[in-house]
Amino acid sequence: MNKLLAYHLIATLPLLVILPLYIYKIIGLAPFAIAACLYAFVYRPYIDFKRLHEKGLVTKEEFIKSFGFIRFNYYYELLFEK
Repeated sequence: MNKLLAYHLIATLPLLVILPLYIYKIIGLAPFAIAACLYAFVYRPYIDFKRLHEKGLVTKEEFIKSFGFIRFNYYYELLFEK
């Protein structure tokens, strides 16, 4: 349970920082868009890869060949299984 909770915290923490910064107008639209894209296309796939690789479900080559989209095939294993 601790590993699953840690994964969810690590995966969502950047969003919990980025969204209030934009909502309270600390950052503008362009920095928010850049941060959201970095989260969606760099940070989250990397975190998902680390978890899937740790579980032995994917290799680095498979992940890179699929441009990170292979993680959607393992949705249940990422979000619900220890």
